[in-house]
Amino acid sequence: MEWSVEQLSSSLARTIARFEEEELEVRPSRVTVMVEEDLVVVHLLEVLLPSERALACTEAGQAMLQRFNTLLFNSGSSPSVMEQVSQVLRREVTEVQTSLSSLSGSLVVVFALGEAVQPDLDQHLDQGPRN
Repeated sequence: MEWSVEQLSSSLARTIARFEEEELEVRPSRVTVMVEEDLVVVHLLEVLLPSERALACTEAGQAMLQRFNTLLFNSGSSPSVMEQVSQVLRREVTEVQTSLSSLSGSLVVVFALGEAVQPDLDQHLDQGPRN
């Protein structure tokens, strides 16, 4: 089944919002997703907890929060958000970049996409019966 860009964007927004809630116990006030050919940009509003906002008042705190988000989105969760995005798009995620704004409490995540991937189920179905 082919998905429209709107359906992909909606599915990705739900996936990323669920990830934020499950991993960080934060519910973004809004999630905006833009899907291009080889790029997905996700903008999450109000993802900092009050204690993180306080930490973000210093350069060292900002750097720590940025490192944390980079690690979390690259491979710090199970299943990783990279794997979840890859499953939704059926494309390899080759790179993830994050940028956290301590002023607005928003997070921008950019996923670079590679080649199309087949889910395991499709691979098994394509192989047909075994002798």
